[in-house]
Amino acid sequence: MIIRKAKIKHTVIQIFLDCLTNVKSSSLYGRIMEVPHHYVAAIDIGTTYSGFAFSSKVEQMSIYTYEWKDRDLTSSKTPTSVLLDNKKEFVAFGYQADNKYTQCIIPDEEMEDFYYFRRFKMRLHERLTMDTEIQEEAGKKMKALDVFCIAIKYLKEQLIRNLQSRVMSAKVDDVLFVLTVPAIWLDQAKIFMTKAAEKAGIGKDQLTLAVEPEAASIYCHELRLESDRKENKFLQTIKSGMKFMVIDLGGGTADITVHQRQKDETLEEVIPPTGGPWGGTAVDKAFLDFMMDLFGADVIERFKDEEVEDYFHLLHDFEIKKRSIKPKADDDKDIVLQMDVSLMDLIKECRGGISSHIMKTKYKDLVLTAGQKLHIKADTFRNLFKSTIDKLVQHLSKIFEKPELFDLKNVIMVGGFTECELVQMAVRNKFGGDRKIIIPDESGLAVLKGAVLFGHQKKKINKRILKKTYGIQGWPEWDPDIHPETKKIRMGGTDRCKDIFFKFASVNDKVEDGHTSSMIFQAFNQNQRTLECAIYTSTDPNPKYVTDPTCQHLGTLIVDLPKLKEGETLEIEATLVFGSTELLFRAKDLKTGRMFETHLDV
Repeated sequence: MIIRKAKIKHTVIQIFLDCLTNVKSSSLYGRIMEVPHHYVAAIDIGTTYSGFAFSSKVEQMSIYTYEWKDRDLTSSKTPTSVLLDNKKEFVAFGYQADNKYTQCIIPDEEMEDFYYFRRFKMRLHERLTMDTEIQEEAGKKMKALDVFCIAIKYLKEQLIRNLQSRVMSAKVDDVLFVLTVPAIWLDQAKIFMTKAAEKAGIGKDQLTLAVEPEAASIYCHELRLESDRKENKFLQTIKSGMKFMVIDLGGGTADITVHQRQKDETLEEVIPPTGGPWGGTAVDKAFLDFMMDLFGADVIERFKDEEVEDYFHLLHDFEIKKRSIKPKADDDKDIVLQMDVSLMDLIKECRGGISSHIMKTKYKDLVLTAGQKLHIKADTFRNLFKSTIDKLVQHLSKIFEKPELFDLKNVIMVGGFTECELVQMAVRNKFGGDRKIIIPDESGLAVLKGAVLFGHQKKKINKRILKKTYGIQGWPEWDPDIHPETKKIRMGGTDRCKDIFFKFASVNDKVEDGHTSSMIFQAFNQNQRTLECAIYTSTDPNPKYVTDPTCQHLGTLIVDLPKLKEGETLEIEATLVFGSTELLFRAKDLKTGRMFETHLDV
């Protein structure tokens, strides 16, 4: 039997298929072969910060994280920033990219031609293609695929360098790479990320994706097991059969999952992963909106364009205050931000005196200046968080209304934005009560370290709930009683109905790792040399046609066909195998036994 890897195509070409059998399903544990690896390495490209971690197969819980340096500070993550030269070639990443761009190390006349990208991950929440372009800070455009490829390649090279410095005999081929993705990403964004990784030099058999809150769930579950061995009571309340929620609050998104612990220590998904754009960067936007409302959009835009280093000083100062803001107290003190002289000069130039201008605004009793300091009333500063926190709480309230969560008693909060006490208080006040709200140590590294553990234990999540309906495009004989005239087409002397959605599995179906669904089709056109099996998804549990508004093309598998004799038909068995975060699509020529397959991200 010949197994061929097929490339995914993103154009739909008509295929002549007639379904002969209904869907048959089964579970095939161990049928999806995994290449053994000595090490698992996770690459977490976050909205605001990125990093990598790894551990060996023999010491899975001994997870190494790299410490990034910026002046006198060290951190397990570095800013998600990419700096390229005028030829779009790599210059720097992370802290080095920020510093080189903002501190005028490169002459202004040269810097104008450089490309500086930061916080570009959120662009993947939008519909995109392999040719989608994104803007860098100065407005120049570049293909998003190339930007992500450069970021992944840099982190991969740093990772391998650090691994080999610890284990000289380690080779790139020994490593399974795990890329983290938010739960709310569309299938197309996951495919995009996979392509970027492959372009960065990570082979398909060395790559897998980990959904961020799932990774955090595995981390917290394994932390519980470690704690049990250390006779620590942390997370010991999660016993077999109990459910727990993980709220992953990152820079860009809030991702929520709920799992139930099984007797065999695996985890079963209780509801589909969900979330929204309610991470820390939403508060950053609220701050910039506040500054524009206070001093004028023209002032802040000029400040950003003309005084880059000082602009980033302001954002950095805000980030520190954002992390340290406390809930309301009797001894509330103003939040004080440092204003560089360049900003003060711009305000004076455009608005006259700073204090006199503030007195003319609605903030006259809420904001004041003293020297180079901007004093903001604590309640006004806290109000910058309100919209983001309110949206998160509203979303969580809807989730807790689900009947399957009535007995959920454990809520675990992870991610960098979780460090904000305002967020912690809002979740505890609204959902505490008889529920335990847990914030583990190193909550900001839960996803990164959990992704490493996921790579070692890909079957840890035993059952998942499908977020989409999956099917294939077919062309059965036209039936005037059920098919519209608009779908009628003549093929090979037979009237057929085009664009039928043949369903393999429905949205909200709970599938085990390795679950398969199969159909047998017939190909009729004896002149065809290839068959294009187009895979579609839908948010509708029972879509009729692949052209329905709820449907979206996911990929196409190319099947080589043998030469057919006059009147001869060919049977093709199409199979979807659901495993981990990937969907394996197989097409088998039942005449020759040849098999074709491609991996899609789900």
